[in-house]
Amino acid sequence: MSGSRQTAVLFALLTAAALAGCTNHPTPTTPPHSADAPSPVTADSTSTPPVRLQPPSEVAGELSRRVLAQNDGHPDNQTVLRRNARAGLEYAVQAACSSTTPGKTLSVEVRSGKPGASDDAMVTTDVPCDGEVTVNGIGDLPAEPIIVDLRGNQSDVLSAYAIVAPADSLPASE
Repeated sequence: MSGSRQTAVLFALLTAAALAGCTNHPTPTTPPHSADAPSPVTADSTSTPPVRLQPPSEVAGELSRRVLAQNDGHPDNQTVLRRNARAGLEYAVQAACSSTTPGKTLSVEVRSGKPGASDDAMVTTDVPCDGEVTVNGIGDLPAEPIIVDLRGNQSDVLSAYAIVAPADSLPASE
């Protein structure tokens, strides 16, 4: 094949390729929509995304608190012991938890913080990870340091907290 003939064939092929996508009908910019077709609904589109909880400021008479949080995808957890319990005083636990898993709960455990004390919980209650604050009365506690902890699988917990304080310092107990 001669050089001018090769150039002509190459030009014809390039022109055909460039014009192959051209039609007299405009391409719609959005897909056709049927008025009768329902919109797809998924569990994610109807559920509320989890929120990052903000624990309250120190509560009057607060004994201890446990705060679980994620900071750049890493656990950023704190336990604070403030004072010893006073015998004869009624105490309660205020707790809240937020998770990406619907129906998730954590256990709140209250135990002695006295050196050498048993690791057994004095009181255990559950907190749903629905972002709502719960308050549960736990009765009187011995006059000693008290620790509160959050137990359970925390891998999908965005944030959580538990506070032990006198019952009359917290919102209405259940």
